[in-house]
Amino acid sequence: MGILGRKLLHFIRRNLGQFLAATAVVMAGIMVYIAMNTAYFNLSQSQASFYKANNFADYYFQVIKAPEAVIKQIETVPGVKTATGRIQKDLAIIKPDGTRATARLVSFTLPMEDDLNRITLEKGRMFASAQSGSYVEAVVDPQFAPANQLNWGDTVKVVVGGRERLLTVVGSASSPELIYPIKDAASILPDPRNFGIFMVEQRQGQQLLDLPGQINQILLEFYPGAQQGETVAAVEEILKPYGVVASYARKYQLSHAVLQAKLDGIGTVALFLPLIFMAIAAGVQMIILRRLIKVQRTQIGVMKALGYGNLQIMLHYTAYALAVSLLGATAGIVLGTLLAGGISELFAQYFNLPGGLKTFDPSTIINGIMLSLGIGLVAGFAGSQGVLRIQPAESMRPEPPPTAGQSLLERWPGLWQRMTPQWKMTWRNIGRNWGRFTVTLLGVIFAVCLLIIAFFYKDVVDYMMQQLFYKGRSYDITVRFESPLAESELLAISRLEGVQQTEGFIEMPAEIRCRGQSADEILLAYPAEMTLKTLQDASGESIKVPAEGIVLNQRTAQKLGIKVGDQVEVETRLAVGPLHTSQMAVVGETQQLFGGGSYVSLASANRILQESHTVTGALLDVEPGTEAAVKAKLDEMLGIASITDREKEIKNFNENMGVVTSFVSILVFFAIVLGFAIIYNASVINFAERRRELSSLRVIGFTVKEISELLFKENLVLMLLGIVLGMPVGRLLVESYVESVSTDQFSLLVIIYPTTYLFSAIGGIIFVMAAHRFAIKGIRDLDMVSTLKNTD
Repeated sequence: MGILGRKLLHFIRRNLGQFLAATAVVMAGIMVYIAMNTAYFNLSQSQASFYKANNFADYYFQVIKAPEAVIKQIETVPGVKTATGRIQKDLAIIKPDGTRATARLVSFTLPMEDDLNRITLEKGRMFASAQSGSYVEAVVDPQFAPANQLNWGDTVKVVVGGRERLLTVVGSASSPELIYPIKDAASILPDPRNFGIFMVEQRQGQQLLDLPGQINQILLEFYPGAQQGETVAAVEEILKPYGVVASYARKYQLSHAVLQAKLDGIGTVALFLPLIFMAIAAGVQMIILRRLIKVQRTQIGVMKALGYGNLQIMLHYTAYALAVSLLGATAGIVLGTLLAGGISELFAQYFNLPGGLKTFDPSTIINGIMLSLGIGLVAGFAGSQGVLRIQPAESMRPEPPPTAGQSLLERWPGLWQRMTPQWKMTWRNIGRNWGRFTVTLLGVIFAVCLLIIAFFYKDVVDYMMQQLFYKGRSYDITVRFESPLAESELLAISRLEGVQQTEGFIEMPAEIRCRGQSADEILLAYPAEMTLKTLQDASGESIKVPAEGIVLNQRTAQKLGIKVGDQVEVETRLAVGPLHTSQMAVVGETQQLFGGGSYVSLASANRILQESHTVTGALLDVEPGTEAAVKAKLDEMLGIASITDREKEIKNFNENMGVVTSFVSILVFFAIVLGFAIIYNASVINFAERRRELSSLRVIGFTVKEISELLFKENLVLMLLGIVLGMPVGRLLVESYVESVSTDQFSLLVIIYPTTYLFSAIGGIIFVMAAHRFAIKGIRDLDMVSTLKNTD
């Protein structure tokens, strides 16, 4: 090792705390970069390969029922490469304890090599093409079997047309459309104990549902470059006689939409978090190098006199930045890879991706190293520019003190004159080192921002729980029927012991049209005088179900450019007779966090359907303590498709929110690392540069406590400004993040409670004070005599 190398190591050893603090910022940035980009790469690559291998469909049609022969006709439409017909229907499961769950029955042909949305067997065996007896073989999604303690060969009892039938579970499998298995957009989270996918052979499914030779779902794959709009219109025309219930592109397919939203969220975090850390790291390294060059001015002059060139000396100081970057990158790669493994395991709990997710991506690691070294190289050369201005002869003399004009506050004489000498010294020092102060302030601002973003997740989860399960909700149980019933049938339910109030409703798919545009929607119809549920408009205010007109989902209104007062055409797609259309006035907009949902009165819905007093479900308010007994009675009624109670929903919600706690903890850790490191470095440099000044103050009688308070005043300014500016900047970042991850199916609201700002401010105070205490430990060790003798 050469002389310059030994000199560099000597400086690092003498200033190890400062070196490690700068390294920690790089480490955090690379750790986030590696973890999030590895997770993004793993998830996106697994998604793409699974979609390709299993022929993920481009478009979906749901009909009431159609003959299988219609597939041949559809395949002749220009632009259609492949068409697959099958059956999909939700059935009620009766568990051994008598409780209900929902099975989504999906049929597949054997062999299925040319079919769209093929399945990949994970465990057990594939269902047989034919099965004797009354049992139908099925494979289930990977989460359902373990959640319900099912072994291969066990049977599951389902209700079909009011009769109990048995399905034999023989294995588990995944499909591109079933990666995230939830019942509907309003379900939010997987609930494998109460909802599962049952995949059966097509002939067996048709026999089970009494639909011989019939299908109710058509999947399309387009040729590259096909005019998809024209192709879809042509297929819809063919399917029109069979009652088109829904049609949607791949991007609106529920599982894909959730997975894509997750990818977009990871991509956003993987972009902006590492950039923040690496930018701050570059600023810290530049500050350290500029201070180092200033301190070693005479040494640099000697090196130049001995023949070292500018480039050689600059490379020597750049090596410090590269050492910080290399050590930070190494630690960040190790920790980031471990974190990526944890994230991948977390994804595996929610997403059914066969083969699992890798936790090692060489390209991401190489890019992380290049990013770190690139930042170090740029920071090193930028920070060592002062070498060019040093001349050997001039460097032998002490550097003249920097010139500084009036500080900002000196321009207000009234305020300036009221300040103590210590505060005047603080503001003048800030003015002399404005660049360092700005970089440090940015670090504190972004540390506070990270705390706000972290606690935002807790706030939005709490808000969702309040909105979904408490606010505007007075019912305890939701019942959905297998088929529409007369409202008078609710009398049997309302007479059950413990039931205090019952209100019927209709849920039906619909298409909303306005000015040549259309959108698929779920139409929810409740009594105009409903008391068990309260709607909220777009501003969060409570509204009632209108007796006439429609309250549109805000996302649907924005998508179609509809405003209150506009007329829309509503086409119902409920399997009750033919399709019906009706003109309705938009009387309001409603805010939905998840899924669709536009509201009309129960009377309006029946009028549209040309029915009288029809319902598809009911809301039940029951006496406290009688929920279990009421559910047991409901479980005995075969005409009920599903029973959902608030307690079960809350339990599933809480079980799935552990990921939020983990994510919040990670962000808080990063905020602490960033805030502590930036304040520590600034304090160390401030202390080192003012060593002579502080020694002079000690000589004239200042105590250690008074000098500590003097140095803390600058950190106090940083802390207060960082907190005050960090709060609005943090909110802006939250708004940007929410906008980037919101989709047509899901949207977050910018919910930041006052306690979040309070805790973020407290966090800022804690890491500033902790870093200050660590940085000024050398005050007691000041050698006043030797420091005052030193003229350089």
